[in-house]
Amino acid sequence: MNYCEKCHNCQLSVAVDSKKMFSNYLYTSSTSKVFRDHFVHAANKYITEFKLNSKKSYIIDVGSNDGVALKPFLDKKFKKILGVEPAKNLAKLANKNKIKTLNGFLTQKNIKKIKKNADLILASNVFAHSDNLNEMVTCMIKLLNKKGTIIIEVQYLMNTLKDLTFDNIYHEHYNYWSLTSLINFFKKYPLKIFKAEKINTHGGSLRVYISKNPKIKIDKSINKFLLEEENFGIKRFETYKSFGEKVYEIRQNVLKNINKIKAKEKTLVGYGAPAKATTALNFFGISNEIDFIVEDNRLKHKKFVPGVNIPIYAKTKIKDKNTVILVLAWNFFEEIKKNNNSLSNKFINIKSLENKA
Repeated sequence: MNYCEKCHNCQLSVAVDSKKMFSNYLYTSSTSKVFRDHFVHAANKYITEFKLNSKKSYIIDVGSNDGVALKPFLDKKFKKILGVEPAKNLAKLANKNKIKTLNGFLTQKNIKKIKKNADLILASNVFAHSDNLNEMVTCMIKLLNKKGTIIIEVQYLMNTLKDLTFDNIYHEHYNYWSLTSLINFFKKYPLKIFKAEKINTHGGSLRVYISKNPKIKIDKSINKFLLEEENFGIKRFETYKSFGEKVYEIRQNVLKNINKIKAKEKTLVGYGAPAKATTALNFFGISNEIDFIVEDNRLKHKKFVPGVNIPIYAKTKIKDKNTVILVLAWNFFEEIKKNNNSLSNKFINIKSLENKA
C-alpha cells in the first residue's frame, strides 16, 4: 500500500483489471440484515433531509449491487430510481426485483444511456473500488442537477488504522480514504464536501455529502473530523509505519491462539467468506487449521477461499452442536451468533484472537 505525502491518500500499488473483478460478482449486499436496515435508515434520512418526493425526485445509485440501497425508495413508491451496476449477474437480479438497473460501469460512454438531472446520486462502497475515479466523478457531475447532492460512503481509513483492521486491505479496494484525502481529491472539481458523518458499516465507515453549490454552508462536522484526523497523525508517515508493525504482532497472536483451540477441539469451522477473510487467512498462513467454511451467500457454495483453498459450504454441513465456529465475517459477529445458536454452542470472533493469549 502506498501513501502520498502531498494529498495523504493511501492507495494500492497494484491495480487489477476492474472488468475481471466486477463483471461477475459474488457479493450480494442484501444477504445481511444489518446492511438492509442500514440502507432503509439512510433512505428515510435522505427523504426527510432533502425533502425528496416519490413522484418527482430522481435517484441514481452507482455500483448498486443487487439494489439494496434503492429498494427502500422503491418500497416507498419512488418512481424515478436507477441503479448502475457492472456485474451482469447482480444487475439481472436487481431488474428481476423491479429495481431498474443499467448493467455497466459509470463511464462517459454509458452515461449517454442515462437520463440527467438527478436529485440524489449515491455511491456506497464504490469510491474505494474504482481505479478510474476522474471519469466516475465527471459523469456524476453531468448527471446531477444544480441543487442535487452526491452522497459517498467509504470505509474510513481512521478506523482501519485505529482498530488495525488490515484485512479490509485487498485487491478490490484501490483507495483508503480519510476526510483529509477526500477533500484534497475533490478540490479539482466544481464540487464541495459540506458535511461528514461516521457510520458503522464495514467496521467503521465515513459518509460525505457533496454539492455543486460553491456557496453551500459548511457543516461543523468537517472541521471536527479534520482536526481529529490531524491529531491522530493522518498526515504523518510514522502512523502508517507503526500500523504495519502492529499487524505483524497480530499475526503471531492469532497463530498462537488458533493452535491452542486446535489442541482442544476436534473440528474448527469458519463462518463467512468475505474478501477480508481471504486477506486475513493468507496473511496468517491459516489453511488446514480450518476444516471448512459455511456461508449464507449461496453464490459462494462449493467454491474455495483463494490461496488457502478452504472449501465453502451451506450451513447444513455442520452436524454437531459442539463444533467451534470461528466467525471470519467479524463485522457481523453479533448478527451471526444470534441467528445461528441452533448450529453451535461456541462462536469465536476472529478479532478476539488478535490479542495475546
